[in-house]
Amino acid sequence: MSTKSTQAERIAAEAAQPRADARRPRGDVIATAYRLQPDDLPEGLYTGKIHAITTQGVEALTPLAHLEGLAKPLALEAEDVTTLVRTSGSPFTSDWIGCKVDVRVVRIDDRRVVRLYAPGEPAPPVDRPARPKPRRRGLRSALGFVLILALALLAVYLVEQGPALWTLLQDMLSSIGR
Repeated sequence: MSTKSTQAERIAAEAAQPRADARRPRGDVIATAYRLQPDDLPEGLYTGKIHAITTQGVEALTPLAHLEGLAKPLALEAEDVTTLVRTSGSPFTSDWIGCKVDVRVVRIDDRRVVRLYAPGEPAPPVDRPARPKPRRRGLRSALGFVLILALALLAVYLVEQGPALWTLLQDMLSSIGR
């Protein structure tokens, strides 16, 4: 059994260690790692049914919509709640279960965000991320390949013709000395 002094030393040592997630507040880590983000929808659009509504938070509760087919829940903003109330006709979260919704990535105030819309409802266009341009292999890659190939062929030639080249070199040197 550990004593109070060793426990105090352990706790002090743990407090002195820098934390890996000390750069960001814990809420930001949870929001980006465990909540639906724009990058989680590669096409920017998903249509599905809500299969559960839960809440997060202690002082301020934020509703989370769990959609069939998506691993992460969507933290609902005020606009999303308004859409669900209008779509289901009820302010109770239990009545939102089973509602079919469109999840779209849209641009609001120069930020990409995920929002809920009723199917068929006019909505802003989907904000798809810019596709990266394919990398073209330049002249340097081709030149490097040709150089390596030439060196390999030269090495094979020298291995196969080495004795004949050695005798030719000896004959040339002996003819110079005459």
